[in-house]
Amino acid sequence: MSKNVYANKKKTNALLIPIILMMGFVPLIVHMFEYDANLSQFDWFPASSGLQTDFFFAWKMIAIVILGVVMIGIMLYRYLKKKEQFQFENSFYMLFVYAMFVAMSALFSSYKYWVVRGTYELFEPVWAVFAYMILCYYVYNYVQEEKQVNKVLLWAGVGMAMVTLIGIFQYFGKDFFKTGFGKHLITNTSFWGNLDSLNFNMAEGTSYTTLYNPNFLSFYFGMLIPLLACLFIGAKKVWQRAALVVAEILCIICLKGSGSDSGWMAVAAGAAIAVLVLLSRGKKLRYVGGALVVAGIIGSIVIANTTSFGERIKNTITGTYHMEDQYSLNDIATNDEDVVLKIWDNALSVSYDSAEDGTIQILCKDSDGNPLGQTLADEGTQTYSIDDERFANVQVQPVMFDQTAGISVYVDGISWNFVKTDDDGYEFLNPAGKLVKYEKVKQSNLFKEDAMSFRGHIWNTTIPVLGKHVFVGSGANTYLLERPQNDYFGQAYIYGFNNYDVKAHCWYLQQWVETGLFGTLALIGFLLWYIIRSVRIYRRVDLHEHLSWVGFGLFAAVLVYVIAAVANDSWSWHGSQPYACDKGKSVCKSRRYTDNKERQCRGAAEE
Repeated sequence: MSKNVYANKKKTNALLIPIILMMGFVPLIVHMFEYDANLSQFDWFPASSGLQTDFFFAWKMIAIVILGVVMIGIMLYRYLKKKEQFQFENSFYMLFVYAMFVAMSALFSSYKYWVVRGTYELFEPVWAVFAYMILCYYVYNYVQEEKQVNKVLLWAGVGMAMVTLIGIFQYFGKDFFKTGFGKHLITNTSFWGNLDSLNFNMAEGTSYTTLYNPNFLSFYFGMLIPLLACLFIGAKKVWQRAALVVAEILCIICLKGSGSDSGWMAVAAGAAIAVLVLLSRGKKLRYVGGALVVAGIIGSIVIANTTSFGERIKNTITGTYHMEDQYSLNDIATNDEDVVLKIWDNALSVSYDSAEDGTIQILCKDSDGNPLGQTLADEGTQTYSIDDERFANVQVQPVMFDQTAGISVYVDGISWNFVKTDDDGYEFLNPAGKLVKYEKVKQSNLFKEDAMSFRGHIWNTTIPVLGKHVFVGSGANTYLLERPQNDYFGQAYIYGFNNYDVKAHCWYLQQWVETGLFGTLALIGFLLWYIIRSVRIYRRVDLHEHLSWVGFGLFAAVLVYVIAAVANDSWSWHGSQPYACDKGKSVCKSRRYTDNKERQCRGAAEE
C-alpha cells in the first residue's frame, strides 16, 4: 500500500469518528448537571423547585450539539477546500421542509428560553434536533463502502455493549450507579459528601442502563434486536455468529428488564412486516405470506375475544374505562361564595366561616341549597362525613395552612384543599402550593384512560392542543409547556401529584405539537420514502451478501422505530443515541448501498 493510499484511508476513517461517537459513546455519558428549570413562574410548578439536577440527558445533549457542529465543519471544509460535491436525493427535500418548520416553530415560539436550552427532565432543544438531521446527511455523504459500514458497527458496538452490560447487571440487581465508584464517577466532587442520598428510585431488577427512562429502551433495544438478528444471518465467521447470539440474548434481557410492553409489540410487528417482505420475494411465497396475514388477523380476533390472555392484551391496548365513568369526582368549580364539587352528577356545595377564636365552621349544601348534616368521623383529625347517601364517599376537614384557614375535602380518600381569599373568593391550593382558580382541562374522549398503560389519558389531553399547531408548532422541547399541566384529576387518579407529562408518549403527537402538522407530515414522508423504497429493493436484491443483510437489518430496525413511536415519545434521541443513529444510518447509508443493489438488478434485467 502506497503512502498516499494509506494517508487517504486514514483521512476517510477519521470521517467516521463523529458517527461512531454518536452511536456508541454519547449514550454512555452520565454525569451531574445542575440547572435552573425556570418553571416556578407557572402556577403548576412548585416555587421552591427551580434548581434541578440532571444526570442522564444534559451532558448527552451538549455532546450531540458539539458533534453536530464538528460535522458541519467537516462538510464545509471538504466542500470549500477540497471542492467535494455534496450527495443528494429527492427524499432530502422532505427533510429540508421538516428542518424549515423546526426553525420556524423555534423562531415563533413563546417558549424560546426552553427551545434553546432544553426542558425539565428532558434536554431536546432545537440544536439537538438539527444535530440529528446533520448526522443523517453526514452519514449519507461519508459512509460509502462496506468496510466503512463494518468499521462503524464494530467501534460503535463497543459503546453499545457497555450500555447493554450496565442494563444486564441492573436486571440482576447489581446496579453500577448504586455502587460507591459509580456514584463518585457521575457526581461532582462537591457532592461526594452526600452520596448516600443519591437514588434514582428504580425498582430492583429494572434495566434503565444509561438512558434512565425505561421507555427509551423500547427504542434502543427494540431496534438492536432485529438488527443483530440480521447481522447474524449475514455473518460469515463462526466467532462472529457466536458473539452476535450473545449480544442478542443480552439485548432481549435488557428489553425484558425495562418492563416496556410497547417495545415487545413494536419488535413483533416490525419482525412480522420484515418477514412478509422476505416472503414476497417469490411468487409462491407471496401466497404463503398472504395466507399468514389472513390467518394472523382471524387468529388475533378469536384469541382476543375467547381467551383470558387475549382479553388482557386487548384491554391493555384499547383500555377499559373513561375517567368520568370510573371516578366519582367529575368536576370542581371555585366560586366567590363556595366550592362546588360534582360527585356522580350530584353537586355538593362546600363553604366555611372562621370565628374569632380560630374555629372553622364548614357548611355543606346540595344542588337545591338544602343544608346537609355532618357527623364527626375522626376526632383526632376533626374529619366529618356528610349525612347524605349521595356523598357517602366524601369527608370534610377544617385545616390551617400556615396561618391561613381553609378546608380539605376528601373524595375517595384523595384530599382537595381550598382557601377563601378576600379578592378572588374560593381558590384551590394546588399540589405546587399555589392558590389558583380551578380550571377543568379540556380533553378528548377518543381513547380510554388506561389504553396502552394510561397513555390514553395523555393522548386525550394532547389532542385539543393540536388544532392551533397546524402550521407551526410550539418549538422543540416545549410539549411540557404546551400540554396543560394543571391536569389535577389526572395527577390524582393516574400518575400522582406534582408529576408532569414532559412527553406525549407518542412521537407523532409530540412532533405535531412542537413542529406543527406540516412539519410532521414532511418527516413522516421522509421515513415512508425510505420504507417503501426499501420494500421494493429487498424484494429483489441478492440476500447472500453480508451488506444486504446489514441493510435489511437497518430497515427492520427503522420499522420497529416507527411502530414503537406510536406509543413512545419525542426525539428521545438525546437519551438513546444509538437507535437515533441507527435510524439516521438506515435512512441514509442503507439507501446509498441498496441503490447499488437496485442498479445491479436493473442491469441484470436489461441483460
